[in-house]
Amino acid sequence: MTGTALGAALAGVAALRGGRPLHPRGVVVPARLRLDGAGPALGGLGRAGTLDAVVRLSRAGGVPAPLPDIHGLAVRWSGTAGPNDLLLASTGTGPASRFLLVPRRSASGGALSSIMPFAGPAGPVLVAALPRDPRRGPQTGDTAAPTPPSWRLVWAPPRGAWRTFGTLDLAASPNGGGDDDELRFDPVEHCPDGLATYGWAAQLRIRPYQWSRRLGRRRGRSGQAAPTEALSDR
Repeated sequence: MTGTALGAALAGVAALRGGRPLHPRGVVVPARLRLDGAGPALGGLGRAGTLDAVVRLSRAGGVPAPLPDIHGLAVRWSGTAGPNDLLLASTGTGPASRFLLVPRRSASGGALSSIMPFAGPAGPVLVAALPRDPRRGPQTGDTAAPTPPSWRLVWAPPRGAWRTFGTLDLAASPNGGGDDDELRFDPVEHCPDGLATYGWAAQLRIRPYQWSRRLGRRRGRSGQAAPTEALSDR
């Protein structure tokens, strides 16, 4: 029921906007994912190495800066059998606040986490990104950072301590960067190697976007542009 209700709400937003119901505008930039080798609990993210990636920074509600909004950080890199996607949103880091969305003025104002845990080889794990230098952080939708920002990547069990497993560095400043309307992320189909999405979490993600896609197809048949067939609106 929760997924269906959320789906109906997102479909209504999509009808008003004529496109993505969430994260309608963003900036896409190249990035470098550096993994320390934290161990098998993180699946592929626990193996040491450096990976080329692409990042999309966005504001969930499309609220104009500098007003607070939920910030999104979507990361894609090449996995063993295809793309791997990691979607993070601005949250707290405490035992309870890591599961709560937190509006902020910028993506560098605090942590961005997966909110819902992944099913890891040793149990559930959360993933988060912490700004290494908040003064350099991007202001998505406004004047962005003059130098490329960087995040420290951490993981934790649902109520455990956070542990570092790598860094995420933008390869270019997001200042003046453009969006990519064809780039859509799928956190269920493109789950990071060695991790999985719990069934309940997949349903919370899938049902809302099924509604959005149905609306998009109806809009397409009526002669208006329909959104691409993708699970995530990031």
